[in-house]
Amino acid sequence: MSLRIELEQIVSAWAARNFPDLPPEPWVRPCTDERHGHFQTHLAMVAAKATKQNPRELAERLCKECFPPEGWEKPAVAGAGFVNYRVGPEAVGHALDALRRDPDLGIPKVTKPETIVIDFSSPNIAKAMHVGHIRSTLLGDSLARLLTRTLLGDSLARLLTRLGHRVTRVNHLGDWGTQFGKLLLAYRAAGRPPIESDRAIDQLEEFYKQGHQHAESDPAKMEQARAELAALQVGDPERLQDWRLFCEKSAEHFRRIYERLDVRFDSVRGESAYHEDLPGVVQDLLDKDIAETSQGAVVVRNPEIAEEPYLIRKSDGAFLYATTDLAAIRYRAAELKADRIIYVTDARQQLHFRWLFDTARRSGCQAILEHVWFGTILGPDRKPLKSRDGTPLKLIDLLHEARERARAILQTKRPDLSPVDLETKADLLGIASLKYADQLPNRNLDYVFTWEKLLAFDGNTAPYILNAYVRTRSILRKAGLQKRPDAPVKISQLEEERLARILLRFGDAVELAAADRKPHHLCGYLYELAGQYHRFFEACPVLQLPALRDSRLTLVGLTGEILREGLSLLGIPTLEEM
Repeated sequence: MSLRIELEQIVSAWAARNFPDLPPEPWVRPCTDERHGHFQTHLAMVAAKATKQNPRELAERLCKECFPPEGWEKPAVAGAGFVNYRVGPEAVGHALDALRRDPDLGIPKVTKPETIVIDFSSPNIAKAMHVGHIRSTLLGDSLARLLTRTLLGDSLARLLTRLGHRVTRVNHLGDWGTQFGKLLLAYRAAGRPPIESDRAIDQLEEFYKQGHQHAESDPAKMEQARAELAALQVGDPERLQDWRLFCEKSAEHFRRIYERLDVRFDSVRGESAYHEDLPGVVQDLLDKDIAETSQGAVVVRNPEIAEEPYLIRKSDGAFLYATTDLAAIRYRAAELKADRIIYVTDARQQLHFRWLFDTARRSGCQAILEHVWFGTILGPDRKPLKSRDGTPLKLIDLLHEARERARAILQTKRPDLSPVDLETKADLLGIASLKYADQLPNRNLDYVFTWEKLLAFDGNTAPYILNAYVRTRSILRKAGLQKRPDAPVKISQLEEERLARILLRFGDAVELAAADRKPHHLCGYLYELAGQYHRFFEACPVLQLPALRDSRLTLVGLTGEILREGLSLLGIPTLEEM
């Protein structure tokens, strides 16, 4: 249990006894300035406003009646009615002893487990994954790791059966729709040539470009494209064979990228899987008077969302993303038993998901529906990041460049590395830097992508945090240890106490990142921990003082374990030496 949670329980109990009408909320938060204390509560001000009392008088009463845990200093009233708390070194030491014995490193277990489906990444068949996919892929992956870790309190594999929790990672592929008519048109016009594995995605993209250009410039070609699509949709064997080839070759491209990123899915299910369900979805909405026919099309109306209706079926009978997404919700609720479904996409789809969730709820969906949206990756010109020729930057090219730039840095810093070690470390460091830089900003914000910043060994970057972890492992090796000693921690210097208090906040950071669906909270925590560890390392000799050796080695080992676990929740592996 973290120090904050320990105090939170005491303050919350006092609030419940004295102000039972106040809605429960987190009352305790860390102080922004350590000179005033370590934790602070605004409870007195909230209660005073609700009951028309004097906030400072209530704060004084809180100090007298609500005692902090043993080993804490006497609380003090500040400002208009804040109450500040300071933790004593002895209490920090006791809490750290509990942390070192906790296999979950202070990460709390959830009291009400849920079955959660997370829909993320979702590339389109016959198109290369581009830079726009990285945020959905990495954010979705981290949320799955965070939610799994937070909900289960331990590894998913060991506790699924015992506790009945499940986080299902879903990749909803764009493998159906009008684009395939144009793709089939060009592919068949070219004589259905072989699709080569090493350049399959480039071939498919080129066929689509040709088909799109021909169809858009020639009405007769557009009719042919529609005929190709119609033949595919009714199950023409040859068209189905071609479509399956497109899907297979695209999947190979996606798989290579996911393997590089160490991202996995429990379910890969494309739009085509719901094709036969779509007429029933539309008819059900009509039968429930949720949808209506308008000029031959089927639409859903809700002026509170937008004046323009939500299109469910076109006047020519064609279905849309909306229809497929509604069918997917039904499948996930019925077959995957989802209590909650989370969609991870860019900000431009906010209106679509407002419509989707409203329509699904009105039609009877009981699952909680969430849209976790994110901003855009910008280039130095503050425009969406593109390749040098102005086209969308392919994700595979971004990963290659990350490795090459990391290799150049390592060749300068570690000229002694063997070619094999250099390649391994360059790939890990390049991808780690990309992953961390992408999850460092608040996900709701756009951010400017710069190679120099994300690969720097100082500042809030993956190399800086990885270097802190490497230093923890180096000290343990110098001490002749493979793992930290299990020794009580003696707090003798300020930098030790500061490091210990940050270690005790790990569970809070993970819980906040999971609750807000924002990994940047965890990034900020890891950066703070790495910085304090470096200060501790400079101020507190670990191996030179026999009386403090095991205590400080315990601090070093705990720091390494929490850095490793925190990075793993962001999908970033560690290395034993840089």
